[in-house]
Order: sequence, then structure tokens, then C-alpha cells
Amino acid sequence: MAIDVLKEYLQEYSGNLMIFSGIVLLVVGLFYVENFGSLVSVVAFFFGIVLFIFGFFARVGLFSLKLLSLNGLGTILICVCVAFLALSFAVIEFQAVASVVTVYQRGPGGKLIPYQEVNTYRPYAWLSFDLIGIGLPILFAGLIAKAISARR
Repeated sequence: MAIDVLKEYLQEYSGNLMIFSGIVLLVVGLFYVENFGSLVSVVAFFFGIVLFIFGFFARVGLFSLKLLSLNGLGTILICVCVAFLALSFAVIEFQAVASVVTVYQRGPGGKLIPYQEVNTYRPYAWLSFDLIGIGLPILFAGLIAKAISARR
């Protein structure tokens, strides 16, 4: 009996729980942001985005049996697209040091003051753009599959 109550509760509030946990993970990801990327931050951003969007989909009813499209192909494509887009937003955070240059600047009295300038680059920017390039067509294919099934 207690299992039935728990099952009904999870069916009713699973979308809200996923949205809430997604927001918590996004906040954790923001708190762990570092200059040169943090694995905790990237994982928290990835799962935060995925849980938030899947929670929204659950609240809307995208996963219900009434909205299946082409035997569930449209829903699967949209879910895969969410994973690709979340991963593309997560990997863009990483930075690497390209060079460290010592620059001298004149201070008061003509005295030279050295300071170091750190030049960085994002080594996974190419991967992020590729993942977006894969994810958006998958999203459009899933939406088209949903639209074709809705017209039947």
C-alpha cells in the first residue's frame, strides 16, 4: 500500500521534482565556476539543464502515451537533442592557458612595474559548435515527427 502511494506521488509530481533538482544543480554549477573550468561545475550544469528541461517536458505531458509520435521516435529525438545541447553548453566552460606574458608598465616616478598577463583560449569551443550543429537538426526532426503524428 505504501508503495502504491509513493508511485502515485512520483507520477504526479515527477516533473516538479525534476525541475527543482535541475535548478538546484544549476545553482551548484554556478557556485563551482572557476577560471579554468571545474568538472563539478560542468557535470552540475549538464545534469541541471537536462533535469530542468525533462521536468518541463514531464509537466507539459510530452512523455505521455497520448503524445507518442511515430512509435515514440519524435520524443526520443527531442530527448537526445536536449542531451546534445546541454553537453554543448557545459563543455564551453573549460578554458586553457595559451601563454603567460610579463608586461612592464610605468608607474609613479617612471618606475617600471611588472605584471603578468594570462592569455586563455577555449579548447572545446569547436566541440560545442559541433554538438549544437548535431542537436538542432535532431530537434527539428523530432518536432516534425510530432507534427506528422498530430496531423494523423
